[in-house]
Amino acid sequence: MLAGFMNLWRGEPLMKKAISRFADMLVCDEFLFSEAWEVLNGNRVIEDIKQDFYAQDKAVNQYEHEIRRILLEHLSFHPTKDVPGSLALMSLVKDAERIGDYAKNIFEVGVMLEGKSKDLKYLKRLSTIQKQVAENFPALKNAFLDSDEPAAKKILQGYAPAKVELNNLLQDLFEEQLETREAVATALLSRYLKRINSHLSNIASGIIYPLDQIDFVQGDLLE
Repeated sequence: MLAGFMNLWRGEPLMKKAISRFADMLVCDEFLFSEAWEVLNGNRVIEDIKQDFYAQDKAVNQYEHEIRRILLEHLSFHPTKDVPGSLALMSLVKDAERIGDYAKNIFEVGVMLEGKSKDLKYLKRLSTIQKQVAENFPALKNAFLDSDEPAAKKILQGYAPAKVELNNLLQDLFEEQLETREAVATALLSRYLKRINSHLSNIASGIIYPLDQIDFVQGDLLE
């Protein structure tokens, strides 16, 4: 979807700026996701990272607002042109904003656990998925900037296995007799990872598919 529009937009200052700002959002999201997990694992002192962390979270929201203004301005000049592409980018911007929110939620779990997640029984399984998801951030940014559909499809192909593993983890958790604090933290982390995985895949789908098919199944790729 966006791959075709982006080639047209590169010569338009407004849309070139929107593309750049969206890439900036993904960079902020990557920082938030990475640092939240570092806090969770006790590898970052919470007070040392908190100010930078919330500054990046605020930047994600500011970029979202700026891109919306740019798209509205662009469509005011071209009311019958680029509407599908603009709507698609508007949708993906919301996905990027939600990724930041869920990364913040992971940070908050890390704060509640006081960086002592190593005691969680399912941490190793969660960390394996976290690493897989983390690899998608730079890959997605590059796929977006380069209009690289094969790279976007590769990201989508990793969506279902991560989703299945997280569902299996939750099922195993329900059959456990864990202390309430650990069970709640594990369930929340599973949920947040699942949503981040979904939103990253939604963005990848927007690079490839038409507006009406973004977020939906294409073969066995996304649901």
